[in-house]
Amino acid sequence: MSFLTPLYLFGIIAVGLPILLHLVRHQPKNVFHFSSLRFLEHKPPQTNRKNKIEHWLLLSLRALAVILLVAAFARPFFKNRDLELTTTQPPNQTILLIDTSASMQRQPLWEQALTKANEIARQTTPEEVAIYTFDTRLKAIKPLRQAKGARVSGSLERNQSLLADLSPGWQATDLGAALTELASLLQEQAVSDPTGSLLRNTTIELITDFQAGSRTAALSQFSWPEELRVQLHELKSEQPGNAGLQLLTLDAESQPTVRIVNAADSEQEQFTLAYESLPGQTEESQQVYVPRGQSRVIRLAALDQAAPVPQIVLSGDQQEFDNRLFLQPPTRASLTVVHYGTPADNSIESANYFARRAFPSTRQREIDFQTIGPDSPPLLLSATDIHLMLISRQLAPDETAQVQRYLEQGGVVLFTLHDDTTTESLNQLVTPAENASQRIKTGTPEINGYALLTDINFEHPLFQIFQAPEFSDFTRLKFWNYRSLKLPEQIPHQVLARFDHQSPAILELKRETGTLLVMTFGWTPQESQFALSTKFVPMLNAILALNDRALDAPAQFTIGQKVKLTAAEQTRQIRTPNRSVIQLASGQQEFAETIQPGLYQVQSESKPAPGRQFAVNLDINESQTEPLAQEKLEALGVRFTDASASTTDKTSPADLHRQAQLRELEQKQQLWRWLIIVALALLGLETVLAKWMAGKSSATGKA
Repeated sequence: MSFLTPLYLFGIIAVGLPILLHLVRHQPKNVFHFSSLRFLEHKPPQTNRKNKIEHWLLLSLRALAVILLVAAFARPFFKNRDLELTTTQPPNQTILLIDTSASMQRQPLWEQALTKANEIARQTTPEEVAIYTFDTRLKAIKPLRQAKGARVSGSLERNQSLLADLSPGWQATDLGAALTELASLLQEQAVSDPTGSLLRNTTIELITDFQAGSRTAALSQFSWPEELRVQLHELKSEQPGNAGLQLLTLDAESQPTVRIVNAADSEQEQFTLAYESLPGQTEESQQVYVPRGQSRVIRLAALDQAAPVPQIVLSGDQQEFDNRLFLQPPTRASLTVVHYGTPADNSIESANYFARRAFPSTRQREIDFQTIGPDSPPLLLSATDIHLMLISRQLAPDETAQVQRYLEQGGVVLFTLHDDTTTESLNQLVTPAENASQRIKTGTPEINGYALLTDINFEHPLFQIFQAPEFSDFTRLKFWNYRSLKLPEQIPHQVLARFDHQSPAILELKRETGTLLVMTFGWTPQESQFALSTKFVPMLNAILALNDRALDAPAQFTIGQKVKLTAAEQTRQIRTPNRSVIQLASGQQEFAETIQPGLYQVQSESKPAPGRQFAVNLDINESQTEPLAQEKLEALGVRFTDASASTTDKTSPADLHRQAQLRELEQKQQLWRWLIIVALALLGLETVLAKWMAGKSSATGKA
């Protein structure tokens, strides 16, 4: 048990007062008169000694009542486990948050950062130091203590060794994300801290160049803890100012458009922009004037596609880390679409007429549209890289086998139903011949005028381009004729759209790794308005895009961007700009290790021919190296402190906090009320008992 106001316990001395009063000798007050004393034996009167206690019970009750009253004024309470921990000295911790973004490559910022970090580490108890770095993400080098009351093991030598292993990278700076993530970790840690003063006794030592290009948007959606303080150590470059390059476009003619950004504190305004095919050999150079704090957009001469791709180099800027752009011209994709239909050139009555025109060749792609009629030579799948198959007629048995094999290889097939002959081809393609119970059944519904599409799945890639309200209206698309379809439950499928008679209109069936789309209608004018509508070309090209081999692969990325890999690239390896090779895991769909600028190349272990190549460049925000205004972060809630803040100042409020916790705990228990009640009860009992004893003594005297 503890006492909130233990000084009141000195009042326990008052317990001697009833004892003293009890021992005070009293002369007999009652005088009894007798008519004659001659028959009584003479005996001298007896007196009580002063130190003789006559009524132990009354004395005990009075003393105990005094003790209880004194204890009530002392405000007693029982401590629990958490409160015992609060009486311990609250721990302090120092977090070194070091900037390792690309702008820290400027000389001599990194040396300054390590010097400052080692200086703070020497002045702090090694167990109280945690080390984090940040660029676009926060990275723990020596994390915070995790367990309640635990300390991070370590020594000054270990901390210095961890700092010596650090180096700046090429990522952009997201200061807001780093601060919010670190503050969130501290808040989680503070929940399990019994002292309740962890945030107040924690200091984030932010070591950074504090550049204007740092992202701070994450702080605008975060409530910064009021008790948490940040001590800023802003690093200064010996050569202020910087200019950087950003590639805006690299069009189909391999003509790049570049933006030059000049920092507000730059001393240079005249620069030279040129191609560099070999180190030190520049071509097509041109002078560019960029005032400080502004930017200019320059369109360079087209690249010679027959020659090796050069780099774009900026001269006249003292900071070299962002003066180079790597280029990778886009390649024109060559796609093949095969239509099993009836050849009828220039006849608007045939499906082939509209399908051929739905896939035009552009600067980005070259379409090879092949129509396979009933009398056409057989198609050689092994000799043709097919990206989409369209089927609008009855298939021969060998053609059915080709389509099945194409689906097994991951192909995409669009099948349109017209009559019973195409229904039979669909059955041969989907259902096994020996199982008659799984046959697909179609029929000709009775249509009163026309039918409309409804229940469209806009989440499917086929309809995602129509999700916007201005494009999602399908009420003008009318169908004069279609086939009602009944698919057995044993065949897994997904209905993407229905007619307003609830009959399926478009279905998706997964066959092995391939995709089979079935339309229960045709697109000729005799069957529907589909081919003449604005939905026709986008939908057919969306079906082509379901084959990831038909997608346009981007060739330009920035540091940290993820590169999506096609199915053919997911078993390969990637050669990085420093000539190291990264082996891709089986089925890996993305490549995220774009950690340095340069050219990356997808390679195959079995094929010697080089695969896709893509370029990775620096984020242009890293070129904005002028100082960031500290007031901008303060406006977002970040609390900064100066270097003169002492640890004594930190612990004093912690003592006040513990006292507040003690008062709160005592007020919850309120034992003093029970002590006063018991004391009053004892005094009442003592009064009754004293009166009873006095009455008994009086009755004896009268007797």
